[in-house]
Amino acid sequence: MKFNHNTAKAVAAFFCIAAMPQLSSADDYSGEKTLGVEAGYTTKNKSGMAGIEFTYRFSKHFRLAPSVNYVFRHNKQDALLLNVNAHVPVPLSGKWEFYPLAGINYSSWSFHNGKTANDDADVTSRVSRFGLNVGAGFGLNISSTLRLDLSADYVIIKEFGGCNILAKISYQF
Repeated sequence: MKFNHNTAKAVAAFFCIAAMPQLSSADDYSGEKTLGVEAGYTTKNKSGMAGIEFTYRFSKHFRLAPSVNYVFRHNKQDALLLNVNAHVPVPLSGKWEFYPLAGINYSSWSFHNGKTANDDADVTSRVSRFGLNVGAGFGLNISSTLRLDLSADYVIIKEFGGCNILAKISYQF
């Protein structure tokens, strides 16, 4: 996939709009935090992935979500993914919310070429790159401390682009 300047402009505009201060209301979400585990699937190597995510909400319509994920080995490939995403939550009916997301990604992919089926220690090569995340998700506040999410994002990165689909369960505090 070829990176173009229009994509960069769209991501920059998204962050500018998301960072704008919001009007204060009775529902002040500022300072809300979550810590949770996530599991899902990546299309890059057609494998499962798992990780942890922390979110910090700055206002009703803006939160940051750093996360660390491990992509399980399949087709002699595995990876470590580091993400910092911005969410723009939009409340829906009741306890539901929809959020577009965008952010930066650091991916470190390992390529294995073991001599035998049990030779997992051989890392023939490792390639690391920065990229961009673009996607969306849905969240549900089960209670004042329990939150469920389902999100999908596309990682725009040279040679390692792909879709990540994640289900999350978080402790909200």
